[in-house]
Amino acid sequence: MIDLPTDIGGVQATPRLLDFGGFLEPSLGGEVQRLNRLGSRFALSVTLPPLESDREGRIWVSRLLRGKTEGARWEYPLLDFDPGNPGSFVVNGAGQAGKQLAVRGGTSRYAFKEGQPLSIFIGGRHYLHFVDSQVIATASGTATIMITPMLRVPPADGDALHVARPMIEGLLMGDETQWQISADRLLAIAFEIHERR
Repeated sequence: MIDLPTDIGGVQATPRLLDFGGFLEPSLGGEVQRLNRLGSRFALSVTLPPLESDREGRIWVSRLLRGKTEGARWEYPLLDFDPGNPGSFVVNGAGQAGKQLAVRGGTSRYAFKEGQPLSIFIGGRHYLHFVDSQVIATASGTATIMITPMLRVPPADGDALHVARPMIEGLLMGDETQWQISADRLLAIAFEIHERR
């Protein structure tokens, strides 16, 4: 897994949900039903600012070329959202599934905010999720949070949550093996990460 540089943020980032659910529409006019399937996950398209070819551009091209075959990981952009000091939350108990996640080990009374991104590090891989509603941890740093999408891999007890620096990790899709070189020696780079699972 290739870690993409974090010293340069994107000029534009477009996250999206890869939804594997669907709608059941009866042919005779009955009620439409939503069928939620396990496996919905995220993709992120990023356009970087013009990069100097000698330093930043060279490193970015190298990492994206390697990431095409090995996969890539990048810090999810938080923009103006400040996650504060969450401490070191971990999964509290094995066998969890669905949209509810019990956690422990974080900062006393930490407030998870609605829409806040976080990633769960399961089996050596980050899985991006968003918090559904505000939850405040107990004085002992435990909480049960609702997340979207559903857990697609069961976490083990003690798996780490990345709350202050959530990550998106997966495969580089599209034309990451091309970049533009301008006459003023700047590189134009764009890439797209799809979570694998």
